[in-house]
Amino acid sequence: MQRLIVRGVVAAVLAVGIGLVSGQAPAAAARTEQVTITSHMTFNFPDPNTGDFTTSGPATDSGLICAAGTVLDTSLVIGGFQSDRGFQVNVRKTFTCGDGSGTFFVKLVAHAATDGTESFTWVVQGGTGAYEGLRGSGDGFTVPNDDPSTGNTNNYEGFLVG
Repeated sequence: MQRLIVRGVVAAVLAVGIGLVSGQAPAAAARTEQVTITSHMTFNFPDPNTGDFTTSGPATDSGLICAAGTVLDTSLVIGGFQSDRGFQVNVRKTFTCGDGSGTFFVKLVAHAATDGTESFTWVVQGGTGAYEGLRGSGDGFTVPNDDPSTGNTNNYEGFLVG
């Protein structure tokens, strides 16, 4: 009797594992591809920062992500000035593709030095249209404009999953 129960449990686990119970085929695996994003930002205090972006690499070549568009900073929180060693900048960005394929949302966490340079990590948190299920992450660095008070260029390196 115990042998029969064990066989039944094993058969049930195997059936669920290969999708026989649900009657559905396993979902196709999402593809993961490298991407480089370059974004030129303009500081518009007190209005939100704005900019443009271009993408390159396998994710662009395959159509996983659009080639260019605009950027809007939708949230900006700065803290840590008391250390005199720099500060942290938490930014939420909306990237809108110029080809009308949709938008994607990025959370960026930067450590800014007092000389205007920054290093950061970033995470894609979904989007709209073709980018509704987009995910990804990476790191990057920022290069200030000649006049750092006017803006900067953010250079993203990482991967996207879609």
